[in-house]
Amino acid sequence: MKFLFGVQTEGNGHITQSIAVKQFLQSKGHEVKTAMAAKKDKKIVNFFSDEFDIVDYNGFDFAFKKGKIIIWRTIVKNIVKLPLLIKSFLKICETIKKEKPDAICNFYEPLVGLSAIFFPKIKYISFGHQYAMTTERYPKTKGFWVQKVFLKIINFITSIRAKKVALSYYNFEDKNLIVCPPILRKQAHEKSNDKENFVLVYIMNEDLVPQFILKTYNHIHKKFHLYTKNSHKIKYYPDHVKIFELNGEDFLNKMKICKAVICSGGFETSSEAVWHNKPLLMIPIPNHYEQHANCRDAFENGLANWSKDFDINLIPKQKPSNNAWFEECEKILTKAFESVSIKP
Repeated sequence: MKFLFGVQTEGNGHITQSIAVKQFLQSKGHEVKTAMAAKKDKKIVNFFSDEFDIVDYNGFDFAFKKGKIIIWRTIVKNIVKLPLLIKSFLKICETIKKEKPDAICNFYEPLVGLSAIFFPKIKYISFGHQYAMTTERYPKTKGFWVQKVFLKIINFITSIRAKKVALSYYNFEDKNLIVCPPILRKQAHEKSNDKENFVLVYIMNEDLVPQFILKTYNHIHKKFHLYTKNSHKIKYYPDHVKIFELNGEDFLNKMKICKAVICSGGFETSSEAVWHNKPLLMIPIPNHYEQHANCRDAFENGLANWSKDFDINLIPKQKPSNNAWFEECEKILTKAFESVSIKP
């Protein structure tokens, strides 16, 4: 069968999930070449464009100020972009007509989700940990009422006519969802017995890097390897901090051998840290409901500590593990595709 992918590119979580599902489908003999993806304000990362033929377009985008999401600016920004969004939607529809896929895998990209209205003969399957966030099982987070409403709207738009696969750190039952472990790339599954004495750090929004660097001056006995975007803009940092441009393969290799992990509140990197049994400290982007909720979910299930302000002292001593659940991924992916009459 021929598959077409739609991938949301805010952060790298949906990107790495798409690569993992591509690997799964190709291992079963299916065709996966093209991915539709919004290019946002920043360029699409190389480890994604290396994997797919990318059809890019202008998509929905967040507005940040000093690393913090500004809701009203986000709304205004996307209203102003409405003509571009309409043009992008037409480009998506033209791509679907050209590619003639048997099925579309959507990794939480709203415009791709909307296309299901116009292509009733194509099967859709939609992946995202966000689908788990509105269930009764998920821990409740106070506040963020505008973002909670927005999340429910996007959950609906991204999964019109689609079978929903909800990614989760742990198993639970929900009649409307297929609950699946984190979908990790083949490279991420491989473990290493080698260990080195450094803390691996991933900061999604480079505006938060100066805040982290200030905190490291109180921990000169620790070594930090920091990965972020636009690393060339960071000029001043102490000798015990090394800064690298985000590189998927390099980051994964260091994940396997590091002493501990500090990352933003994204689902995918935290899941990789749990799989590799790394003490994990999560730092949510300010005013970002989804990341605060992920941090709370990981914390309440004993998988991580979290901090709003890079409190390095909160790096936990214990090593998290839920490997038995994570190992169920391929079996549940097979079930998910069979549920829409696609035999992997």
